[in-house]
Amino acid sequence: MSTAPAPLADLRVIELAHWVAGPACGGVLADWGAEVIKVEPPGGDPMRHLFSPRAGSGATHSPAFSAVNRAKRSVELELGDPDGRATFEALLAGADVLLTNLRPGALERLDLGPEGLAARHPRLVYCSVTAYGWEGPERDAAGYDLAGFFGRAGVSHQLTSDGTAPAPFMNGLGDTFTAMSAVAGILAAVNERHRTGRGRFVEVSLLRTGMWGLAGELGMAANGGTPKPVADRSDNPTPLFNVYRAGDDRWFVLVGVEADRHLPAVLAAVDRTDLLADERFADARAVRRNRRAFIALLDAAFATRPLSEWAARFAAHDVWWGPVQSPADVAADAQADAAGAWVELLGGGGRTVDAPVRFDRQRRAQVADAPRPGADTAAVLAELAE
Repeated sequence: MSTAPAPLADLRVIELAHWVAGPACGGVLADWGAEVIKVEPPGGDPMRHLFSPRAGSGATHSPAFSAVNRAKRSVELELGDPDGRATFEALLAGADVLLTNLRPGALERLDLGPEGLAARHPRLVYCSVTAYGWEGPERDAAGYDLAGFFGRAGVSHQLTSDGTAPAPFMNGLGDTFTAMSAVAGILAAVNERHRTGRGRFVEVSLLRTGMWGLAGELGMAANGGTPKPVADRSDNPTPLFNVYRAGDDRWFVLVGVEADRHLPAVLAAVDRTDLLADERFADARAVRRNRRAFIALLDAAFATRPLSEWAARFAAHDVWWGPVQSPADVAADAQADAAGAWVELLGGGGRTVDAPVRFDRQRRAQVADAPRPGADTAAVLAELAE
């Protein structure tokens, strides 16, 4: 199925998780070779059929579900039933990791709190992904990444121009950032267990992950400083680190973060090196003071050519930039394909985006699709009985 390295081939993970943040963490571990057993309630994870009508021809379920649940094994258990609970405890006894994104209160009602679980399974690395953490009055509040990551952590505010409504951000983006943080925490605890023989309780939350991403701005606010104000692109204080539109209505970003260094190249690309002699635009400080006029000049220049021509000019003048692409654009992007970003699902399920880390420059050719609900229940129960 795959000739790519599988550095976690000796790791067994029990995943009691649904929707995106928890399963995405388990999905990365599975991509890297771990055996991930997804424990689902009868009927399966509710994420299974989300967005299925938009999945494309031949899709058997949601591509979003496949992306975070491929190559796992599925076991259906009713944890409120004594037999189901006994089976779950037997699974934990032979596992390295328990991964869950159930809320703290729900886990405690199931007698899956960290203290009790550590007493029963001391070698187990227990990773809990939550919206807001295990302490505080809102520890059991529903989060999802739109609320816990984008909204509560300040990310949405920092991406919104003054006077406009916050954008309806794509579900799952904050979940995947949080999931990768959980992967790192799990592997750190597994590494420690090699020395101590004992597991750890690993906590990751949408709130803290979002805050960590904004650590610079939040640190300024917490210490009496002045965070970068949000502003419309026409009043961006760093015009060379801004978005622009080409003559064919394609948007792109300039990433000239060192304005004094990048200013001559950008002006050369738009045939306006004469502006270097204009005291309003002579250096980065002057451009900042006169940003509205400077952005208007660039807008007028960029409107004269399609993006393909600007791409050639930017390459010729070493301008740092990138296109703003739609999902369809990314699916056709030759660079993404060359970078190994795609992997084929076995059984004709189409392509799915591979995990972002690759080993030894080897790409995976194919991977098993997400399992049907309970597809491996009988096999796993037979293994436990051996």
